[in-house]
Amino acid sequence: MQFEHVAGVGRRVWWWSRTSGTQPRLLHAAKAAGAAALAWFVALQVPGVASEYPYYAPLGAVVAMQTTVFAGLRSGVQTLIGIALGIVVAGFTMWIGDPGIIAVALAVGIGVLVGGFRVLGEGSTWVSTAALFVLLVGGAHAEGYSLGYLVQMAIGVVIGLVVNFTVFPPLHFWDAEHRIDEVNDVLAEHLDGLAHVVDGGDRDEAAWDRQQDRLDRAIADVRARVSIAHESRRINPRGALRGSRARLQRDGARFRALERVAWYTTDLTELVARSGPVSANLGRPDPAFTEPLAHALRQVACTIRGECPPEEGDRAIEGLEQALDASREDPSQVAVTSSALVALRGIVESERRATHDLELRTGPSGSGRSGHSGHSGD
Repeated sequence: MQFEHVAGVGRRVWWWSRTSGTQPRLLHAAKAAGAAALAWFVALQVPGVASEYPYYAPLGAVVAMQTTVFAGLRSGVQTLIGIALGIVVAGFTMWIGDPGIIAVALAVGIGVLVGGFRVLGEGSTWVSTAALFVLLVGGAHAEGYSLGYLVQMAIGVVIGLVVNFTVFPPLHFWDAEHRIDEVNDVLAEHLDGLAHVVDGGDRDEAAWDRQQDRLDRAIADVRARVSIAHESRRINPRGALRGSRARLQRDGARFRALERVAWYTTDLTELVARSGPVSANLGRPDPAFTEPLAHALRQVACTIRGECPPEEGDRAIEGLEQALDASREDPSQVAVTSSALVALRGIVESERRATHDLELRTGPSGSGRSGHSGHSGD
C-alpha cells in the first residue's frame, strides 16, 4: 500500500513536470551548460590571437542552443553574419576618425541601419553590438580583437549545434498536442456557458469579450507551438523515426479542425450571447427552441472534449432541426436558432473530418487525460 502511494505521488510529480514544461527546460538547461563548458575548454586550446578572447566561445554555444536544431542553426549563422557586419561597420567608423563620441554615434547608427534588414533575423542586434565592442573594447588592437571575437563565437556556435544535434535533439510534438487538448477544454467551456445563457442565464458581454480574448490568445499560442513542432523535425535525426511524419500530419489536422471549431464558436457567441438589430429575438433564441438548442450546445461541447462521439452531437442537432421544422413561427423569429444550427453542424463536421482523414479527434489526444503519455520520446 505504501509503495502504491509513493508510486502515485511519483506519477503525479512526473505528470506535473511534463505539463509544466519543467522536463524539457531541465534537459535544455543541462545541454546548454554542457555545451558552454565544452566551448570554454576548446577555446582555451585555440592558438594565436583568438586565445586571448576565450570567453566568447561559451556565448556562441548559448546562442546556438535553441529550442530546435534548425532554430539553433539559423540563430548561429545569423549571429555570425551580424558580428561580421558589425566588424565591417566598426572598421569603417575607425577609418573615418579616432574613437570618440562621434565614432560611437556613427557605429551605433550605421549598425542599427544595417541590422534593420529582415534577412538578418536574430543577427540584427549583433551588428551594432559588435561594432561597439570592436570600437571600444578592441581599440588599438581592433584587428586582433575582431578576429578573436569572430573565431571564438564561431567555435561556440559549432559546439552548441553539435551538442543540440547529438544529445536528445528536441522534438516538440507532445507540447503542441497537450496545448491543443487544453484549448479544446476552453472551447467546450465556452459552449457550456452559451448553453447556460440559452437556458435563461444572464448575459455578460464584458465576460464574453474576456473569454473571446482568451480564446484568441490560446489559438495563436497553439499555432506557434504547432509551427515549432514542425520546425523541430527539420535536420533532426529523431525526425526520421517511424511515425514522426504521420504524427506531424495528425497535429496539423487537429489544429486546422481546432481553428474551424473556434471560428464557429465565435459565431455562436455573437448569435447567442449578444443583442443585435435584426430582430427582437436576435441575441436570445425563441423560447420554443431553447431546450433543444441548449442540449445541442452541451452535446457538442462533450464532443469537443473527446468524451462523446460526434454521433451524439448529430442526434442533438437533429432534435433541434426537428423543432425548427415543426415551428410555425415567423422566419425572423427563428433566425438566431437557424444560424446557430449551421454553426453547430459546422463544429461536428470539423470533428468528423479530422477523424475520417487521420483517425483522430480535435478532442484529447492519446497523451491526454489519463495522467500519462504514450509519447515519451519527445
